[in-house]
Amino acid sequence: MLIESIPFRPAMFKKILAALRGSKTEAPATGAPITAYDSQGRELQISREEWREKMFLPTLQQAWDEADELYRQILTGLDDGFAADLPAAGQRLVEIDANVDRSHTTLGIVHLTNGQLDAAEATLRAGMAKVGETGALLTNLAKVQFERGDEALAEQTLWQAVQAAPNLEAGLMWWATTQREQHGEAAYLAALHTAAALPGAWCPQLWLARHYLEQQEVEPAWALYAGVLASGNFDRHALMMIANDLGSTGHLQLILDLIDPVYDEHLHGPTTGLNLMRACLELGQIDRGRAMLVRMTALNFPPIQQHLDQFAQAFRAND
Repeated sequence: MLIESIPFRPAMFKKILAALRGSKTEAPATGAPITAYDSQGRELQISREEWREKMFLPTLQQAWDEADELYRQILTGLDDGFAADLPAAGQRLVEIDANVDRSHTTLGIVHLTNGQLDAAEATLRAGMAKVGETGALLTNLAKVQFERGDEALAEQTLWQAVQAAPNLEAGLMWWATTQREQHGEAAYLAALHTAAALPGAWCPQLWLARHYLEQQEVEPAWALYAGVLASGNFDRHALMMIANDLGSTGHLQLILDLIDPVYDEHLHGPTTGLNLMRACLELGQIDRGRAMLVRMTALNFPPIQQHLDQFAQAFRAND
């Protein structure tokens, strides 16, 4: 049976879309404060309006001529619920960003979040005309089509997105979860196996491994993880997901055995390093944990400083 021929149920699809959109397209509750960090890594709560006026809008303007920073500030604005302030910034990103896929996807999301569906589709299709039908552009086009009520077309577009980018988690899991809701767990697993067979895929394997861990089937999960890590074809999210899933199921030694040899704190971010230190602490591998603490401290990243101080104290307590 072809996956794209499975019948479509609009009510179920809407529930899945709402669950998988995430914070980049859902505004925070009105009046909710913004969480920030000072230079010592201490958490601060700032009113949304004060943050917008004194921090966000000036920083957005300062980034106007630098594509990478402007992109980061737009994502921050979306995350904090300031989408109404972002159309001009998104258009500016399209003008200056050499990464056409990124810029057109970002502006498309800004328009979509603001309910401007025609503008969103026009932006996404303009990006496709320049760089082809990428996974990000197709996934967001599917969102536009769904919002217009064309659920069948949205599902077709979503499957095209998975074929183009099987490691784009938002599209992959939207599509796979649709199969589960329509036809049960077997269809969900079949969808992940189908995606895992696509060239360059690694994200479907991680979700299959999560399923095996939930079923207490460690060996097939380990084999999937080992295959992904040996290929070198993964990103920081892959390491975070592996560490989190192994940690939540109690397989701390596997975190160290699988991830420590490939983890680069400069490439893969701090979260996985914190998980590695936690595993070292709980397993009593204190010297190994201290070595990781030195590497993480050298990052000089304020949001994790409180955690590093706690690990340093815990390691000293084990002397």
